[in-house]
Amino acid sequence: MRFICDSMLGDVARWLRLLGYDTLYSRNYEDWEILRIAQKDGRIILTRDVGLFRRARRKKLDAILVEHAPIEDILAEIAFRSGIDLEFSASRTRCPHCNVKLVSISKAEALSLVKPEVAVKYDKFWLCPRCRRVYWQGNHWKTISAVLEKANRKLLELRVRKGGSGRKPGGA
Repeated sequence: MRFICDSMLGDVARWLRLLGYDTLYSRNYEDWEILRIAQKDGRIILTRDVGLFRRARRKKLDAILVEHAPIEDILAEIAFRSGIDLEFSASRTRCPHCNVKLVSISKAEALSLVKPEVAVKYDKFWLCPRCRRVYWQGNHWKTISAVLEKANRKLLELRVRKGGSGRKPGGA
């Protein structure tokens, strides 16, 4: 499952990348570029722009109109409509900044790339081969886990309320 987000959804793009989904995002994409890329690459368009959503649907492209809501609600709705999994997987996670799949590195490799206090405190590290940023499951991980738990609860509620698993990217 691959996505492209409009300029208003950078936070959504980062969450989807964290979950391992190939998600294109740029503040500079024009609507016509988003439509062209989605058509060429078979990507689902995520947008808050009703006009872009309607143009995508007229072109028979998969698109999800994203409401202004807490991130948990947004992720649940995207998962309901697209069928994605809202579980973190270390083996498929992507760089939140450049969308490249992260690679696991040893603590020894991380020692020269992170502050000493980080290297002492944590054991698992990931490196982005493109931008060379290093990631680990630090204190912020509690917040990430809580958001994903809430999103999964909301996804279950959607399935009960609307029936089934969703999988209707064209829906608003």
